[in-house]
Amino acid sequence: MLLLTFDLEALAPLTFPERKPGVQFNASLPYVPGAALFGALGQIFGAQAAFDEALFRAIRCHNAYPARPEDPWVRPLPATAIQPRGADEGERVADSLYARVCWERQQPLALIYAPTDIDGRPWEAVGQKFYTLSGDRLQYCSVQQRVLTRVGINRQRGTAEDRRLYSLLAIRETTEVKAEGGSRRAPTRFRGSIALPDGSEERVRRTLAQITHLGGRQTSGLGAVKVEVSSTDARADEARQVQQRVAAMTRRFREQAQLYEALGGAPWPITGSIFTLNLLADAFLFEHGWLPTQELSAEQLKELTGIEAALVRAFTTTRMIGGWNVLWQRPKPTGAAVAMGGVFVFQTDRPLNEEDCKRLAHLQLDGIGERRNEGYGQVRVCDEFHLR
Repeated sequence: MLLLTFDLEALAPLTFPERKPGVQFNASLPYVPGAALFGALGQIFGAQAAFDEALFRAIRCHNAYPARPEDPWVRPLPATAIQPRGADEGERVADSLYARVCWERQQPLALIYAPTDIDGRPWEAVGQKFYTLSGDRLQYCSVQQRVLTRVGINRQRGTAEDRRLYSLLAIRETTEVKAEGGSRRAPTRFRGSIALPDGSEERVRRTLAQITHLGGRQTSGLGAVKVEVSSTDARADEARQVQQRVAAMTRRFREQAQLYEALGGAPWPITGSIFTLNLLADAFLFEHGWLPTQELSAEQLKELTGIEAALVRAFTTTRMIGGWNVLWQRPKPTGAAVAMGGVFVFQTDRPLNEEDCKRLAHLQLDGIGERRNEGYGQVRVCDEFHLR
């Protein structure tokens, strides 16, 4: 599979409501959902009488997150990210992954926690934010929303309907950017990707360039966008990069386990590998094919990758997700999903070899759970946030 990376620029306010109808005063999603891209691609292919069912079953339209032109990538922060309460944006963000997992496993007599705060403020979860790394420095990426008021139109008369005003929250088409000598406004941009099978790159690339509108309220003047494909990555070196990240994470866990053992904790010999699967998007996970669950079990991981590993810890929360089918003008089924930012920690009895890392690299493109072609279930093996 190939990974097609694209940049999306807002030419007008955008709105991606979580559910319809009744979106008045409800905030838009702060990103471009993969379902919107998936629907736009299908609409264009259908209008050209070139719809390819096999392609649309294999394609994976990932979410597009707020980004600046110089950002190499943007991802949601893991659920293990913490910072002092009341801290400024990006101030002393730390990762609690290693300390929490090892403390729960070893129960040392004394607890040395990595983050410290001289003000004595308690630490708390950062919440859902999108980030990128500039060197080793963490930077948040976000969008701004504003209230738009519109009037309902009487379709028979073609004029404004009395007492039919409504307001909605939409993503601004410009974002305030800090620069030397003050701040300036720049077009709101998003960066996303599409995983697609070999041989379909040119068709998808041409179709992406034809997308002119995304999201809701397009008849009210909203949703104008410009899409540009920035790069195509054949993922030739991804298996090697996965292997390096897994080795670095395993080394960090061994160091933390040795520290807690010296403090009176139970021994935790780590002879194999420890790796995480980070949710970069919400995921619909089911146990036995029908029972909603918050965890990606060891059996499910083996079914997906063939790797035998034990689930050590899961840092997850759930949220209800619906949707709206524009073609049918009907709501999509609403269900419980694992929220983006979730972290699954797995441990193997033996070190992962090159073939195992190739399967994990493919899992990053293919995803987990249901409705993956709409962007749900995208994962990252050992996210760089844990290796800072």
